[in-house]
Amino acid sequence: MASTSKIMFSLSMLLTVLVALQLKGSESGVLPSKLKEGFLPSKVTVEMSNNLTLKQLDLHCKDKHNDLGPQTLNVGDTYSFRFRPNAFANVTLYFCRFVWVGAVHYFDIYVQERDTPTCDDNRCSWQIFEEGPCKIMERSRECFKWNEVPIGRRQLVEGNNILPL
Repeated sequence: MASTSKIMFSLSMLLTVLVALQLKGSESGVLPSKLKEGFLPSKVTVEMSNNLTLKQLDLHCKDKHNDLGPQTLNVGDTYSFRFRPNAFANVTLYFCRFVWVGAVHYFDIYVQERDTPTCDDNRCSWQIFEEGPCKIMERSRECFKWNEVPIGRRQLVEGNNILPL
């Protein structure tokens, strides 16, 4: 029967080997391509450009744990933020409120399952139009409708996926 110290030694050796592979594996070419990327996924950059017709755009984005604060974009300006998506499941979600004179809209600006396959080099670029946001890809553009907000729900409790009006 193995003693506790032998088990601890074996576990610490295994951890040391995994860390060494993490640090050196991508340089040596010995690891499969999925492991070459490392244990943590690469950071993603989300950028949004104001393409409204002569209107200033106020936006406010957050996820379950991070409130990125309010931002104001003049026509043609771009706002971007970076984060590391969930390494274990495709559950990362960033959502934004978009406001300009006469309009308030919501949109899930980053949905890991939707955006990981289509964002170029871990960069998700969006153009914001009155009709809705359009994701800009290398050779195409995909436009979306704004999220629907339930009538009468002007403010939801913190932790929900909708920011207060």
